[in-house]
Amino acid sequence: MKILHTSDWHLGKKLNNWSRLTEQREILDEILEICRQENPEVVLLAGDLYDSWNPPHEAIELLYRTLSRISDGDRRIVLAIAGNHDAPEHVEAPDALARESGIFFLGYPGSRPADMELESGVKVSFPEAGMVLVEGLSSPLRVICTPYASETRMRQYLDLENREEALRTILTERWNTLGDRYFDSEGINILTAHLFMGEPSRLIQEEEPEGEKSILHPGGLEQIYCDALPPGCQYAALGHLHRGFPVSMEPVPAVYSGSPGAYSLSENHRDKAVILADLEPGKKARYSFRKLKSPWPLYRESFTDCDAAVQWLSEHQEGYVELTMKTESYLTGSEKQKILQSHPRILSIIPELNNPLEPGEEKRRSFAGKTVQEIFSDYYRHSKQNSEPAAELLKLLDEIIARGNG
Repeated sequence: MKILHTSDWHLGKKLNNWSRLTEQREILDEILEICRQENPEVVLLAGDLYDSWNPPHEAIELLYRTLSRISDGDRRIVLAIAGNHDAPEHVEAPDALARESGIFFLGYPGSRPADMELESGVKVSFPEAGMVLVEGLSSPLRVICTPYASETRMRQYLDLENREEALRTILTERWNTLGDRYFDSEGINILTAHLFMGEPSRLIQEEEPEGEKSILHPGGLEQIYCDALPPGCQYAALGHLHRGFPVSMEPVPAVYSGSPGAYSLSENHRDKAVILADLEPGKKARYSFRKLKSPWPLYRESFTDCDAAVQWLSEHQEGYVELTMKTESYLTGSEKQKILQSHPRILSIIPELNNPLEPGEEKRRSFAGKTVQEIFSDYYRHSKQNSEPAAELLKLLDEIIARGNG
């Protein structure tokens, strides 16, 4: 059985004042094309469908249209779980209609949708909260689904109000219980979750996007150890971290697909991908990253010369740029305008003086030995892109100075 694993679409994301929907459409079109080429039987979307609890209607429409095209009627099963950026009730809202097309949304750890038999003959059932059984594919499929789960939410939706154990203990027990009941060597057994997972011996240090940072753990999640995965599990499809990488290969591959687009300047846009996993009953999954083009990169660039910056910007028009100018003095108004006009999406221009003067020293030095008229002319040229002040304006300035001296 072939499965496509993706996560962290963050539809509706903005960067400063720029909407990312145009590039997100391009990226999702590419994922759709991969589905058509590779023809996976199942697509797993491991959380953070949207970027906020109240996404714009354009983002909602983009999600529904994309998943409908991916499912191709009901030829392909889609399982989508909520992440920490998603409102669970919002994620589950279309489930009654989406199920007709083989798309199933799970917003809460305790979600248990109604069982469904599709026109294709595939049967999808939910015998317990967080457990999905699919019959009628190339092999029977069993999926443990864990949407974003804080300890409070786990207790609330799994009837564990009186439990004092840490989240990792609760999940370990829950996953093992479900695995014991439903996993076997005759079918495909996988787990998908939106959480922070790693090895007990080391804490993963991730440079997180804005909106994911927390005091102790990414997204406020305690790290769940890989040995919590239940016996018989063949693959763990993870969402939450935006870098795609395997956190562990033992006892089975536990892999973050990463986000399909670069949503923070700390992310490397060249490494964005989806995962294609091949599974056979009773065997550990084989998987590979399928790189995406990510056509709208994010750049952090430094220059010492305005003309060099403008040249580079003119050759890299497709992304977003944070620019650092390492110069001997601050940029003039005309230089800033020249830079800003050379690229449509400059996030910021950061000045970095090579030999910064003491506060006020540069100002005093620039005024030394100059008349009021010369200082005014310097200011005018600085603010008016090197245009000289008109003779009438200078004459008016002389009259004002004369009256003040009189």
